[in-house]
Amino acid sequence: MNKTAAVSLAVLALAGCIHVKTENEIKPIKITMDVNLKIDKRLDDVFADENGRKPSGLFKEVKEMLDRQAAGITSDAMLVARDGATDDDKILIYEENQRRMRRFNQIAAESGVSVETVQKRRAMQWQSKIPEGSGVWYQTSSGEWRQK
Repeated sequence: MNKTAAVSLAVLALAGCIHVKTENEIKPIKITMDVNLKIDKRLDDVFADENGRKPSGLFKEVKEMLDRQAAGITSDAMLVARDGATDDDKILIYEENQRRMRRFNQIAAESGVSVETVQKRRAMQWQSKIPEGSGVWYQTSSGEWRQK
């Protein structure tokens, strides 16, 4: 056997011994998606009044305040007073934020996630539902304030 053939056979023999095993783990993504969908569904149920399905509570007053640009929505789905907010607006903001925190805590406990996770999901929902041209102020996840 010549030298080239022997080297070729040795390379082929070694190549046959190499075993590469790859694994793809998808579970964390699926779990995250399931949790986010569960949180979104629960947020929709708990905040049905704000989603327009059954306006009640402080929804009309909060909407009016947002439309007047006396309040904005923070990146953690809370209300904050803006220029032009009256003392009554500030009281309403405080009451509404207390109500929201109770709801966020409830959803977090039921879902087994942090309150911050629930708040971020709600902020994303709010931002997607603000009509273009409405002038409503909202805070992006990076902390920047914008108007739609």
